[in-house]
Amino acid sequence: VIHTNLGRSVIHEELYEACKDIICNYSNVEFDLENGKRGSRYALILEKLKMLFECEDALVVNNNAAAVFLVLNSLCYNKEVISSRGELVEIGGSFRVPEVIKAAGVKLCEVGTSNKTHLKDYEQAISENTALILKTHKSNFALMGFHSEANIKDLHELAKEKGLLSYYDLGSGWCENLNEKLIKNEPKIKKLVQECDILSFSGDKLFGSVQAGIILGKKELIEKLKQNQLLRMLRVDKLTLSFLNESLKAYLQKDYEKIITLKLLNDDLSFIEKKALRVQKELNFQTQLKKSKSLVGGGSMPDKSLDTY
Repeated sequence: VIHTNLGRSVIHEELYEACKDIICNYSNVEFDLENGKRGSRYALILEKLKMLFECEDALVVNNNAAAVFLVLNSLCYNKEVISSRGELVEIGGSFRVPEVIKAAGVKLCEVGTSNKTHLKDYEQAISENTALILKTHKSNFALMGFHSEANIKDLHELAKEKGLLSYYDLGSGWCENLNEKLIKNEPKIKKLVQECDILSFSGDKLFGSVQAGIILGKKELIEKLKQNQLLRMLRVDKLTLSFLNESLKAYLQKDYEKIITLKLLNDDLSFIEKKALRVQKELNFQTQLKKSKSLVGGGSMPDKSLDTY
């Protein structure tokens, strides 16, 4: 459904139409119409993000890898970050979390093993140079069998006790109205934002909008990110802001039909069968309709499949 090589999430035509005026004309992307002075390009979406996710503050950059880099570089530069060995993932195009951490000017402290990491492993690794505890959602692979991990709520409590920060790199994560067969063990963004200091996720995966790195968290931390000179290089343009704004509107109005990724993931098998039969009729050669399985895709829910034809 969310195929990275085919552009991930698809935008609904009505959302595109709603953005046409902004895209095809001059707009107040960084102009405050009330006072006639320069404004914030994030003003259009900020209140909607805060309302939807019930967070203190938010920021958007061009993808989630950029979000991870900005968070670590802004909050932990020349300091140490603790992460489980089992969560040091590689994402598409051979980009690896340990390399992103290193490039951000941060030292990585690995704890635990590939299949088991306990809360005590993090606690024992804390030093004078530790700034943050990082948890990374295993969105593009699954561990089976003999394994365990510390949850973000416990990690946040530990970080708070030790005067550190907690950060959840969700990568994916869902927002609202997702197929009940898929949500088991899959992190819900609105819940998790209350259980850590800061988190980030991709706009074009399960959220079903455009490519963007959406960062949610404590106001004082987001302010530090806004002061980083790198933000200028990682900022989003008016197209991204416009499409994201319309997606946020659809979520807030519970107009989930306009989030095509959600619609496709929620389609029942009988509806999919009807679509398959329509395609079959258009073909000018003999075919046979067979049941099959499809994947969510886009580095999301690797251990779950959907019935299809």
